[in-house]
Amino acid sequence: MKKFFVLCAVLFSSVVTAETNVAVLDLQSAILKTDKAEQKLSALEKNPEYAALVAKYESLRADLESMGKDAQTNNLTWSQKDKDKFRKKAEYKRADLKLAGEKLKAENNTVLQQVIQELAPKARKAVTAIVKAEKIDIVLDRKAALHADPAVNITGKVTAKLNKM
Repeated sequence: MKKFFVLCAVLFSSVVTAETNVAVLDLQSAILKTDKAEQKLSALEKNPEYAALVAKYESLRADLESMGKDAQTNNLTWSQKDKDKFRKKAEYKRADLKLAGEKLKAENNTVLQQVIQELAPKARKAVTAIVKAEKIDIVLDRKAALHADPAVNITGKVTAKLNKM
């Protein structure tokens, strides 16, 4: 019986010491940090319609900031009618700012989704190549790991491989 326990202990210890090579990957980040993604975002920023929308957003934000300072300075001297007028004007500006921000976000997201869809097949090939080359047994999503040593993060390697493809 004692020999059986010793044999089990030896077998179990060899299973436990078998090394599993684990890596983490943020695939979306790997794709979005590629040269191609940066080129597409740069092209979006140079688009006259997008630039006008950014300018409108910044102008509205500056207007609201200016209005806030004006309200702090002059609020005590305003009549109730002036306060109501100011409040209404500020609400309209906030609504316009929110809408402009949503439009900017939608434009960015459209470009980012196009890049992800375009590069996803290449990204899968890049991951497969890295997994084979480094003999990785398990690849976890970076967001799923509570802790991961930076040495096991292959996101940068995937980005580099995508830039070469």
